[in-house]
Amino acid sequence: MIYSRECPRGGFTLVELLVVIAIIGVLVALLLPAVQQAREAARRMQCSNNLKQTALALHNYHDVQGQFPLPGMVANTLGWSFSILAQMEQSAMADQISTVEGNSNLPGRRMFGPTRVDAYLCPSAPATETYSPRSDEQYNGQKSYAIHYFGILGPLGNYSINGGTSQPYNCKDITAAFGGECSQGIMWQYGSRIADITDGTSNTYLLGENSWQEMPYRRYWLRAKYQDSRGTLYLMSKNVQYPINSENTDKWNSVAFGSMHPGGAMFSRGDGSVGFVPETIDFATYLAMSSKDGGEPVSSN
Repeated sequence: MIYSRECPRGGFTLVELLVVIAIIGVLVALLLPAVQQAREAARRMQCSNNLKQTALALHNYHDVQGQFPLPGMVANTLGWSFSILAQMEQSAMADQISTVEGNSNLPGRRMFGPTRVDAYLCPSAPATETYSPRSDEQYNGQKSYAIHYFGILGPLGNYSINGGTSQPYNCKDITAAFGGECSQGIMWQYGSRIADITDGTSNTYLLGENSWQEMPYRRYWLRAKYQDSRGTLYLMSKNVQYPINSENTDKWNSVAFGSMHPGGAMFSRGDGSVGFVPETIDFATYLAMSSKDGGEPVSSN
């Protein structure tokens, strides 16, 4: 009689399989935050580089024109983001836009709304949605088809530190529907020169980041808007009235600066440097850094 001898078959029991799956799950849970942090660090560095490139373009414009660009121009309602296209190595686009006469809401200029200028966008901001140009009285270019970096109109408030000015900062129409406008920032209505920044370029904000809210007020990136013949502006520069990342107003000119970076936002200074400003910054210091000639002694740190 011949007997067959079967070899025992190895394998996982159900319990062993569940244990392995549980271990893998724990490892993934431990590694995922580290991966996300590494990705955010890379995005934050790219955001810093974008803002640095934009700030340097503003300085190059100043070298040529003798002052920083206006936040927006009454005749064609184009913002400073258009004015520095040549300095952003986008001369061909600037030439095409310039061939269309009239304001920025004309179809010949609205067609550039979907054109991404990556240096104007924070990579940590949510993914873009479909761009749809609409009428002049509606808000165009929401989300990533808009710009994430805005000029500083100036501080809106009545604050002083260390013996600085105790008078309200220069602002007008602050009760208006759009929030009014201040005039002690670098990127105010009539432009500034380096010589006007008497507080020191390293002590004064030039641009700030606003990419944290999907506000319905953004237009496409080259668009600026004036309300009336006085040149009251909104869009490309903003007041500093509320703390970073705070949700305090629906008035466009005073919507708080902020970002999707945890704990603060990126700002560039008048000397072209870029740094991360925490949302816990002393508010009086934050206001003082937003004025170019307020006379407030502020540490460059």
